[in-house]
Amino acid sequence: MSREGAPAVEGMGARPRVVMPLRRGVSAFSPEDASLDQGAALFAKLVFAATLPLFAQVFYYLNEYPPPYLLSKAWPFLTLPMAFYAMARLKLPVSGMFLTVLAYALGFTPLVSMIQLGNGFLDALTTTIKAWPFTYYFSLSALLALLAVPARSIRKIVLALGLATFILMVLIYLAAPTSWYSDNPADGKLLLYDLERSYRVYMPMFFGMILVFFLARSFILQRNILFALVVVLAFVPMLLIFKQRTAIAAAAVVVVFGMTMSLPPALRRLVIGGALLGGAAGVALLAYKLGLFSSGSLEGAKDALGASLSVRQNSSSLAFAFLGDDPMRWTFGVGATTRFSTTTLNDIFGNEQFFIADLGWIGVIFEYGVIGAALLAVLYAWCFVYVFRLTRDLTDAFTLALADYVLFLIVSSAVYSVVFTPGELGVVMALIVHLDRQRRVEPPPLPQDAPPTHRISRPLGPRHANRQVALGQAAPGGIALGRVTLARASAPKRPD
Repeated sequence: MSREGAPAVEGMGARPRVVMPLRRGVSAFSPEDASLDQGAALFAKLVFAATLPLFAQVFYYLNEYPPPYLLSKAWPFLTLPMAFYAMARLKLPVSGMFLTVLAYALGFTPLVSMIQLGNGFLDALTTTIKAWPFTYYFSLSALLALLAVPARSIRKIVLALGLATFILMVLIYLAAPTSWYSDNPADGKLLLYDLERSYRVYMPMFFGMILVFFLARSFILQRNILFALVVVLAFVPMLLIFKQRTAIAAAAVVVVFGMTMSLPPALRRLVIGGALLGGAAGVALLAYKLGLFSSGSLEGAKDALGASLSVRQNSSSLAFAFLGDDPMRWTFGVGATTRFSTTTLNDIFGNEQFFIADLGWIGVIFEYGVIGAALLAVLYAWCFVYVFRLTRDLTDAFTLALADYVLFLIVSSAVYSVVFTPGELGVVMALIVHLDRQRRVEPPPLPQDAPPTHRISRPLGPRHANRQVALGQAAPGGIALGRVTLARASAPKRPD
């Protein structure tokens, strides 16, 4: 017999035996400890699922629902401590460009609005509210690092929110009475009515679009026709209920892009060439149908496309007229106002149909100038290049779908301002970076024909130099201690 923790020799010719007691830190968990660990993991998942819609700005413009609307407006400031933590402790890619854009939009543009639009100090600070969600890249990254939610749970939560988006959109459209719809976006953003598109549900589609891109990428990777049918089915409620033409067209472009890039090089070039020719023919046919070739004016387009084109054309004309020939306004912009400001842009222009968020890059130049627009363009382009390189050889449909959303934001920026919901870019980038780091930390799965263990030679004493400690799976004849195995090996007999 031997005392615990010390080697003992049972007889002169007996094989020596090493007894290594487990430390308290590696002892088996009690049922109470296991229950506590499961409860903490469940709590982390619930916190992530509850806060993710706020990071994604789902309620950011739904002013008809005050509690989530006000919480969404205050969310950048409530999560600011986490953003500071991420800036100081986490090494995040593209963080320098995010900070540069934040410094320009939060520090410089308000001063410009005080000079150009006559905003007071508080009004100028209020106009920065839509740029603050750029900080979500940092705050959500810190939250993900704190919660340590597994990649599989992140995927399930995001896709479940995407499915819930489509289900709620259909249910609201079927159940909401016509009296709930508004023809003035200032009164409500969710249920809208206009003569051009009739009744529609302006559903926040961040999670819904990611679900569509996930299904498209799953079809590309698995070649299962069922995924393609579900993608087509997902476009039906978007066309009949959502009715946002720019968002739907951008989603279609992203889906086609993903499918095209998965083709062999020769076939890919053929498809791209055919798409360019088809697009040119489609533009020419549309121009002919609108009567642009015959009349040489935009009247036919206005009649065909309805009020949205007229509103955007009117807003563009007012914006260009206000910028005029002043190089300072073109270079640095003029800032913006809010509907709570003492003087609004509608008051300045004398027109209630001026919507800067619907002007795409024209609106960005109006508010932030050419310099600000260039900074934002570099940020979005840098993010796209980063995620494209990161996911180039990846076979994870969910991460590829997140990368597709960055492309979706760039394509739709022709009409929608990139600072309309900038938190979406921050959320997507935070999720992609977090998933990539989890993927790098996790060990790759062992192949079926892999050896049963990996050995690291380590002498345990002068008498037993051939003893080995095996790390990994238990070797035949070994003693499994969690992830550590003590391999039995024969030792030379003591000389007499």
